[in-house]
Amino acid sequence: MKTSQCLLNSSIALRNVFISKSLVLESPGQLQRLLLPAIANSFRSPSSLRRLHSTRYVSLIKKGPPRAASPAPDNLLRNYDIKYPLVQIRQPDNRLSPPEETKSVLRRIDRARYDLVLIVPPKKEGKGPEYPICVVVDRRAASEAARAKEKAEKEIKKANKSVLKELEINWAIAPHDLATKMKQLKKFLSKGYRVQLRLYNPKERSKRRATPEEAKEVHKVVLQIIAEVPGTANFKPTTGAVGQELIMYLQPSTKATGTAAADGKASDETATMEVAEAAVVKEAGP
Repeated sequence: MKTSQCLLNSSIALRNVFISKSLVLESPGQLQRLLLPAIANSFRSPSSLRRLHSTRYVSLIKKGPPRAASPAPDNLLRNYDIKYPLVQIRQPDNRLSPPEETKSVLRRIDRARYDLVLIVPPKKEGKGPEYPICVVVDRRAASEAARAKEKAEKEIKKANKSVLKELEINWAIAPHDLATKMKQLKKFLSKGYRVQLRLYNPKERSKRRATPEEAKEVHKVVLQIIAEVPGTANFKPTTGAVGQELIMYLQPSTKATGTAAADGKASDETATMEVAEAAVVKEAGP
C-alpha cells in the first residue's frame, strides 16, 4: 500500500506541476481549443470548411467581389473605362489640349454632371492621332440634345407622311438601272415617305418589251426590296397586272425612322457622336 500511495502521490504531483503551469500559460482561446475540441469542431460544418478552402472564396477574400462593368449603350468609352494613361481634350473650337493624365482630368471635372468620353482612339500602325482624343460632355445638355433630335425626327416623319414619291420602272429595265431604282425605293420607304410605284411597258413600238419571265423577275425583285423594309403596306389597293401596267401604293410602317435602315449600326453611332458633340463643354477649372 505504501508503494501504491507513493506512485499515486508522485503522479498527482507531476500532473499538478505540468498541467497547472500549462493552463496558466495558455490564453483563453487556446484553452478552449485544447480542452473542448469537440465543441469547437461542432461549429464548423463540412460545407463551411470546403468553402473556406475553395479557390473562389480565397480569391474573393483577396480581391473582393468583381466590379460590374459600366454600361455603355452608345459603345463609347467614358470616364474610368478609358484605360489610356494620357489623353487630349478637344475644345469647343476643335482645338486639342496638350496631352495630360486621364486621372487628372477625371479628378478635375464635376463627375456629378460631366463625363469624359473617348471619341477617337490613338493611332494604330501609323494611322490616327498619337494620343486618344476625348471630349467633356455635359449629360444634361446631351439629354436635351437627344430629346431635340428625337423631336425633329418625329416632325420630319410627320411631314414625310404627306409627301408622295413617285417611281416608274420599265419591265424591260436593265439590271444596273433596276438596282438604282430599288435603292431609291428602299431609301424613300426607310425615311417614311409614301411611294407610288408604277411598272409599265413602253408605248413606243420601237422599244423592246420584256418577256413574261423578265417581268416576273422584276416583280420578284421589287417584292424582295419591299420586304426588307419591315411594316411596309399598301395605303391603296394595287392595280394592274404583272407584265402590263402595275401600280403599287406603298406606305412605310409607323415605326419608320428618319434614318435609312441600310445604315444600321453606323447610323446609330453617328447619331450618338452628334449628340456627344452637341454637348461638348469647356473643361472645368482645377
